[in-house]
Amino acid sequence: MDSSSSDRPFNKAGYSPRPSGLLLALLLAQRNIPSVVLESWPHLDTRLRATQYGVPATRVFRRAGILDDIRKASIARFPSICWRRVSDHEKLISLDLSLVEDDPDRMTILPLGEIIQILYRHCLERGEGLIDVRFNHEVTDVGQDDNSAYVDVNIKGEGGSENARITADYVVGCDGASSAVRRSLFGREWPGQTLPYRFVVQNVYYDGFQKHDWDGGNYMVDNDHWGLIARRGKGGLWRVTYGDPVTGLTDEEYLARRPSHMKAMLPGHPDPEQYRIEHTNIYNIHNRCAESFKVGRVILAGDAAHVCNPMGGYGCMTAVLDVGGLADCFIGYYHGLADEDILDKYAEVRRDIFVRYVDPRSIKNLNRVARSDPQTVLETDKFFGILKDLQQDGNDMRAFLLVSN
Repeated sequence: MDSSSSDRPFNKAGYSPRPSGLLLALLLAQRNIPSVVLESWPHLDTRLRATQYGVPATRVFRRAGILDDIRKASIARFPSICWRRVSDHEKLISLDLSLVEDDPDRMTILPLGEIIQILYRHCLERGEGLIDVRFNHEVTDVGQDDNSAYVDVNIKGEGGSENARITADYVVGCDGASSAVRRSLFGREWPGQTLPYRFVVQNVYYDGFQKHDWDGGNYMVDNDHWGLIARRGKGGLWRVTYGDPVTGLTDEEYLARRPSHMKAMLPGHPDPEQYRIEHTNIYNIHNRCAESFKVGRVILAGDAAHVCNPMGGYGCMTAVLDVGGLADCFIGYYHGLADEDILDKYAEVRRDIFVRYVDPRSIKNLNRVARSDPQTVLETDKFFGILKDLQQDGNDMRAFLLVSN
């Protein structure tokens, strides 16, 4: 599309990137809608974050034309998700994912850092003339008038930095939990809670997983050593995530506590010299939601709009669905199938879904592994009761696995 075209309701949108911004730009470029994508860092984000994405996210990846590449990079099989008691590593209950292993809509498994690289490559290869990705552009402020929105940026280079203003018809903040776009709208106010744990996330290589016949995803149920251990990549890559219930320590002090968590949680109760850790990130975890996802011509999506703890995989999947919905709204408005109010509907519907469903369910998922009695949770947890009923009929379980998210 010619960005100076006068027969369209808007000409250009600007985004902060990360995965949500790149995905949105790619979806819009398929319908000839141009965008400028601004990244504050000099490179793509490679931190350890999401690794699995439910069925609805898989469908958005397919729409964006990246699913085949994700499948090629992913592990061939992800046979099950189970919940284990840490004290004896006994499986409490499991989901048999082999029931849907040949379904094109099955869950997607790949570290988010690799998906970002796939997205960026597709933006370069398929978005020529429509997607303009600019690194070292740190957003410092956001503003708007009746006809346009803008971001003020600090552009960093080898010779120093300079300030600039970039104008677009709309600005979409996809710039993560510490969003400069959201803070420009609402200051530091972000309703919700910071949870009383630090999350320690690491890539781990350990032959004990295969030796003890572990595979797929393993939610670990315990009041002191809880989290998720999951196979995540080729070549024996596993992701070990746990919550440390002690707060107020330095990162070095949390890492000093890691061997005791790993010894309790990993099969075979290994010592540090028996496994290899290649990458670690430590996070605070929050469940929070902005009071609005749209203020005039400035829109929020993904972690800039809402965050939740990672137990259950709701965080990134919800961000992907934000982007899929927002892309539909922009496309409908741009091509004359809807008026501008459709963007308000996006903000209303996606916020309602987070507040009513994602936020409470993610808290229940966390409490199931962190606060339940491991000896009685199988009998007392309502979700486990549903799974036990579904296990009686393979067709019912298959249907659940394809719509459960």
